[in-house]
Amino acid sequence: MKNIRRIVCISLLLLNFYLNGVCQTDANTPYRGITIYLDYPDVPASVSAVQLDSILNGINYQESGIQRSFRKYWHEQTRRNVVMHQSVFFYTAPKPSTYYDTMGWQNGILLWKDALEKVILNNPSFNWSTLSLNQGGSIKSVMIISSKWGPAGVGGTHFPSWTLSNGIKVNTIYGSVMKAPWDVTNNLFMTLHESGHGIFQLPDTYDTEYNSGGTSFYTLMSGGKSDVEPIGGPFMVQNNWGHIISLGPGTHNLTLNADGDSVVVLRNLHDTLEFFTLEARKKSTIGNSLFPANLGLLVWHSDSKVSTSNTLQDRTPMKHYAHSVEQADGLFELEGNSNIGGNMGDLFLPGNSFNNNTTPNTKWWDNSVSGIDLNNVKLIGTNKISFTVTIPNAHADHYQEIPQSGWSVVSAPVSQVGYEPAKAFDGNVNTYYHIPWGNTFSRPHEMVINLGKVYSINEFYYTANKNNAPPWEGRIENYKIYISSDTLNWGAAVASGTLFQTGFRQYVLFANKAGRYLKFSAFTSFNNDVRTSIAEINLRGFDPTVQSLSKSTSNYDFQIYPNPSKGSVRIQLLNDFAEITVMNMLGQPIIKTYATEKTTGLQLDQNGVYTVYVKTKEGTTTRKLIINK
Repeated sequence: MKNIRRIVCISLLLLNFYLNGVCQTDANTPYRGITIYLDYPDVPASVSAVQLDSILNGINYQESGIQRSFRKYWHEQTRRNVVMHQSVFFYTAPKPSTYYDTMGWQNGILLWKDALEKVILNNPSFNWSTLSLNQGGSIKSVMIISSKWGPAGVGGTHFPSWTLSNGIKVNTIYGSVMKAPWDVTNNLFMTLHESGHGIFQLPDTYDTEYNSGGTSFYTLMSGGKSDVEPIGGPFMVQNNWGHIISLGPGTHNLTLNADGDSVVVLRNLHDTLEFFTLEARKKSTIGNSLFPANLGLLVWHSDSKVSTSNTLQDRTPMKHYAHSVEQADGLFELEGNSNIGGNMGDLFLPGNSFNNNTTPNTKWWDNSVSGIDLNNVKLIGTNKISFTVTIPNAHADHYQEIPQSGWSVVSAPVSQVGYEPAKAFDGNVNTYYHIPWGNTFSRPHEMVINLGKVYSINEFYYTANKNNAPPWEGRIENYKIYISSDTLNWGAAVASGTLFQTGFRQYVLFANKAGRYLKFSAFTSFNNDVRTSIAEINLRGFDPTVQSLSKSTSNYDFQIYPNPSKGSVRIQLLNDFAEITVMNMLGQPIIKTYATEKTTGLQLDQNGVYTVYVKTKEGTTTRKLIINK
């Protein structure tokens, strides 16, 4: 049976490309949870126990407004990895619904806790040990379905820390209604949406400030049609549902089934939390009734470091959606206005391409060039889309991480006990440096690290603490980075800017700078916090005594003409794809580009001697270039 499943999985694609994916379908892992239908003396239950059990647990159950059950939706969307079953109970609140309407959610959900306790009391034979648990030992799926929209907590996911009278832990609980005031019949959108939060920790992708369109009807976590949208490619990637195809360097010809088990993910070389997802869809699939074409390619851009609910619509390095649809027409209407939903222009269809020079383009959010090129989109029949994707090799100056074993602290502000400076580079993200609350140290808070020897460095990585209990604050907001050969002459900062308020690892790129000492200056922490936190500092670079940038690493040849030049030069390549980097005499990159034709033109404005690096799949070759105007 395992071999048959593998053949089925692979046959979903016409394999003419290099892939690094894991087929994870048909696991059929049982998830058992508990659902309490909560009604009120003035708003009695509108569904029967048999009907509710069928809506939640039925295999092929349908009714007006519900085209598939709760169980069937998640079985389909997890690519048959999860089989959901909810044990169903009913509970009538002791007071009318109006009593609870004015409560804040913190007090309102205490009624939900009372309902759980009543289930324990009235059902002594129920085996709570059969329920699926999260890693921390709490119930994975605890759902409240209310008979009325409005009492506190409804339409939300909450995170209490309850231990019930039978010892069962509840750390996540979510509530919904089967019929909101705007619904004519029962529907499962809100129930499925909140379960996406509560069970799988999926974020909202609509704009909770309602001044932009979010991701419209392209995902359950943003849409709201009664036929219920698909979960969406990025969430398949994040949960490893289905066949996730991670492409390596080169040119790949792919064919995807629309709404099939396979999506393509293209990750940022520096930051695996930022990625593009390519997903084929068709309008005829359940949930795609608003999809603007019979067949089309949907391209997503995700950045999991963003913690808001798609409220940042500026499309800038610091203010962009966590999950956005790359709209092929370049109008960015989903970011422009909450009343503008998706349309045909969002989709990549024959004639569309997606690369560094298109609008939208394939640059990462920090404006660095990804080199990704999507083209040659073709619709095959009514169910398949083919396209070509080119992925560049890693750029010539993406070096290995510098080992932390030789590092030592030169200076840093006094830390809280147990959170010493050396824990900022001990290789363990669960330990961290932390300046205590109430400190009076003047800003910037500066940590100086001796790297043990001289390195040429061009990438810096910062990870803040991920704690959910004190001390958790002090995540750095505005920063500067310095590199020096001693601890006296720092010169200008090699990089400065603003970080995200997140516990995920973040990166900063800058021109190669040689030095033995690193100074990381924290000018502010988020929320005007007086504390500073560093879980890990990592660097990428090389030891210049053992690696020479001027040495060619391949026999690949190319020509530069004229050389010497007055500024305009042409580079003649042997093939039509290469990464070209021009560095000055200080080892700083002046130009970095990707050649897609055999002849590429460059313009340099300053006199001097430069080194030109041409990187192909064969390796890296260098030539000297003289500019003399």
